[in-house]
Amino acid sequence: MFPGSKAALMDEGFASLPEAPAEDPLAPLIQRILGGEVDAFEDLMARTEARVLALAWRMLGDRHLAEDAAQETYLRVFRSLHTFRLGERFEAWLVRIAVNVCRDLARKRGPLPVPLDAMDTLPGDPAAADAEETALLYQRRALVHRALESLPQAERAALVLRDLEGLSTEEAARILGVRPVTIRSQAASARAKVQAFCARLLHPHGGRP
Repeated sequence: MFPGSKAALMDEGFASLPEAPAEDPLAPLIQRILGGEVDAFEDLMARTEARVLALAWRMLGDRHLAEDAAQETYLRVFRSLHTFRLGERFEAWLVRIAVNVCRDLARKRGPLPVPLDAMDTLPGDPAAADAEETALLYQRRALVHRALESLPQAERAALVLRDLEGLSTEEAARILGVRPVTIRSQAASARAKVQAFCARLLHPHGGRP
């Protein structure tokens, strides 16, 4: 459990809160936390950690780093949850924090290679039907992750948020602090580079046997 207590939260001025908006399914849970139910933070983590881990893994290319990033993300969330504005979509706010954490870790430790034989399924993904499908699934994911590793950080972030996380161009732009046109350009460039990277490995002789 993260440091803190109900009394500490109440001292922060969380006792009087506006009504939670109905649009965000996580809003009632967040309101409980801000109202002093610190134990509800564990429920919030349980409902969102798979997405945070998947995002961090895609951004960093290493499962251990992704776990470190997830832990740091939730520490920052716990410390700054009182700044979250009810009415904003919580997962967008959470993703913004996770992206910043991943950027910090990437700057400190640098990108790491992604070995083809060390990839696991993403959290929450369904199991493949048989061993052959599982092997092919690992191969495809490993190839994509190696391609992501080859991208500049800005392009990688744009592609992960826009194409893999399914955020809108506007949401990705807000999270990364750039204009939507920049996101579109970076995502398009990254997409083309990933396709070219995969094509080079899958067809090293230009398609010739």
